Amino acid sequence: MPGYRVFDDLVIADPTTPPPAGFTSASIGDAIEAARIAGKPLQVRPGSYSLSNIDILTTNGAGRGIEVFCLAGVAILALTGGSYGLRIAGQSGMSFRNLTFDGQNIALPAYSAPNVITAAAGLVILDNAKDTTFRNCSFRNTVKAASEPTTGAYKAGLLCVNDSQPTIAECAFNNVDIAIWAFSSEIIADSCKVTGAKNNGIAVWGTVGSGGNLSVIRNNMINFIASDYGTGANGNGVAVYLANDVSVTGNVIMNCAFSAVRINGGSRCVIADNTCWNIREGCLYYEAPASGQNGTGVTIVNNKVDTAGDGVYVTNSGYFGDGTARRAVIQGNQISNLSSNAIPASGGIGPYSTMAIGVTVEQDCVVSGNIVENALGGIKLGVAQGARDLVCDGNLLRQCSVGIAFSANAAAGKMVIANNVISGSGSNAIVSATTIGLAPPLVSYNANLLSQAVGAGSQILIAHNRAS
Repeated sequence: MPGYRVFDDLVIADPTTPPPAGFTSASIGDAIEAARIAGKPLQVRPGSYSLSNIDILTTNGAGRGIEVFCLAGVAILALTGGSYGLRIAGQSGMSFRNLTFDGQNIALPAYSAPNVITAAAGLVILDNAKDTTFRNCSFRNTVKAASEPTTGAYKAGLLCVNDSQPTIAECAFNNVDIAIWAFSSEIIADSCKVTGAKNNGIAVWGTVGSGGNLSVIRNNMINFIASDYGTGANGNGVAVYLANDVSVTGNVIMNCAFSAVRINGGSRCVIADNTCWNIREGCLYYEAPASGQNGTGVTIVNNKVDTAGDGVYVTNSGYFGDGTARRAVIQGNQISNLSSNAIPASGGIGPYSTMAIGVTVEQDCVVSGNIVENALGGIKLGVAQGARDLVCDGNLLRQCSVGIAFSANAAAGKMVIANNVISGSGSNAIVSATTIGLAPPLVSYNANLLSQAVGAGSQILIAHNRAS
């Protein structure tokens, strides 16, 4: 068994069995406990340590928060069984640096806590843990074991529940079901690298009516995100569900089975300055998937989308048993190389294909200053009767089969289509469409007229556009 020794300024853990002279033979959990009681940081020497059901609580370790770190080399804390590897519950002020947490793909049961609204397990669990920091740590090998049912809990490298408030910085996540999964918790995920997640990269979940979340997901690199079930609940670089005031900025997100960023039923969220490549479905997706799961006030600005099934979606208007997603600003995005991708059936939905449209909006949205190039459709304003108070101004659309399409539904509301430049769409520069996508029949309008009012009540203004 490894051991530890208490020195004047710190405690040192050593993986050697038997431990060096002067060291107390003990587990890594015992070493953490001794360091907390002593009120000193714990230096973990390089090597491998067993990890199983270690609890850091206010009722043990003298209720102290300390730093646990490896100064140089690789210290591996490897799961050997139990319900989790490490859990911090109620204790604040814990810090971990330069450590590797290895789940060894061992089966873990679902963890129970307030507002955990689906089955979720974690290698490392934070439960009402405030002021907790992970820096330059690695989390790996936390995917469902072959013995676990397909309907069982997904496993997170780091599971945050019950109003935990961690900072996760410069950490790496490899071969996980979900890298970071937060339930009703406020996280900062900064400059992390997620590679090879089986279902989602970083997921922030709340509950209906839960108020502000305030999580920040910034400057991360997220790559190779798969999905083993569903048509959008999994397979996303960043997934936000029923969580408000979440900021997703400055990330590089590539190779996702569904979306780079997908927000379901969250309000006042920001999606900005992200670079996205090779996203199979809708790249930046803002929706209200069910009745009562509404979203208001998203800002989607200055993102780059290259190679995707669709660009930006702000969809659902409450007409088909879904909720309402509305009041969005979509501005300054560069979207290119969209294609119709086949999405296989899963969970009773599909199969279907993406529509290769740059921007699709339904209610109370401003679409301004975007560039869409090489797509089947540039901008879609409204879907059937889901079309109200839409402004499409100052966009550049190049080499799109259809430039701008607006809903031809008799119930469509007010729209302004002005000051756009459309190149390479021919007679389909500006059209009306009766279908959800861009299937015929399409009615073409002269995009170069100075001004024209169309629609059942002349409620749609088309003015000052230029097409060639």
